[in-house]
Amino acid sequence: MTEKSPQAVLDAKQLKHAKRGIFAGVMSGILWGASGTVLGMAIGFEPLASAQGSLEGDALLCTLVAMALCGAILHDFFASVWVAVHNIRAGKFKEYGRTLRTKPGKMVCLGAILGGPIGMSGYLLGITFVNAAYALPITAAYPAVAAVLATIFFKERNPARVWVGVVLCILGSFLVYYAPMEGDKGAFFTIGMVLTTLACIGWATEGLLSTYGMDMLDPDIALGIREGVSALAYLIFVLPIVTIFMTTKFGSATPIWELVVGCLGSSAFPIYAFGGFLGGFSYVYWYRALNMTGVARAMALNVTYALWGVIFAGLFTGFVTTAQLFMGAGSIAVGAILVSANPRELFKLRDVK
Repeated sequence: MTEKSPQAVLDAKQLKHAKRGIFAGVMSGILWGASGTVLGMAIGFEPLASAQGSLEGDALLCTLVAMALCGAILHDFFASVWVAVHNIRAGKFKEYGRTLRTKPGKMVCLGAILGGPIGMSGYLLGITFVNAAYALPITAAYPAVAAVLATIFFKERNPARVWVGVVLCILGSFLVYYAPMEGDKGAFFTIGMVLTTLACIGWATEGLLSTYGMDMLDPDIALGIREGVSALAYLIFVLPIVTIFMTTKFGSATPIWELVVGCLGSSAFPIYAFGGFLGGFSYVYWYRALNMTGVARAMALNVTYALWGVIFAGLFTGFVTTAQLFMGAGSIAVGAILVSANPRELFKLRDVK
């Protein structure tokens, strides 16, 4: 048996590393699509189901907002817990405090505000109002939005491939918006799509601001800080402000605090815990892919959640998907991939002889 040269051994290790990174990128997309579907299912469990009751008009709108924010808070809380457990097991938890004192750590905190209370709230509101099958494809266009923002504010020059991807994302968004739905889309469909678009912008901006920090920090620590800061921002700022606003403007609408506390001892609690578990480990795989395959490949593989969300919604929620919805989700996914990476390089690994 001939022994492999040191270079051959190194090439084999690098090839294995790249394959694991691609697997991590694919898993991040699958888990995020599954997480969105699970969180959408939670509104059918108590106390969220009975909170809707026979409400209509402003009262129904306030209750749906409360339900969505309740989901966002619990999702980021559970995600932060799952990631913290992961970091404790890896012996990294003590790095949290040191990292928060650095400039990159502060950039991650700012990104957490944009991606959590703004991005995640819009995302959960979109899922609540329009179903995950519609919301997930729209948010998957965030790489295209990031490319446009980078061009405007950072004067980045993008190749023609990127702008083709941006156009495909725009066309796909129109297809998703106008895709037929079994029954009435509901009075809040347009509001839901606007809020989902806000989530897309929030996540794109988060990506731009957090890139600096992520390049200089341990990905798992950065992720733990991101989820933890987001959860605290909800509890300290978002919950009180939104509760006061809704109580002042609409009076008897269901308070968010009441729903959050009610969820802790209800059938919705394990659903949100499971959704947070899926979302937290989607991020773990996402940052692992960033580290192992680079930003372009990782982002391109992650945004396949646009399709996974439609597939899971059709399989597990009874949602009736349409060809137009699949076409729209597919167009956004392909466009986002074109923005993120050259498709010919996506699965190209080092040649090992």
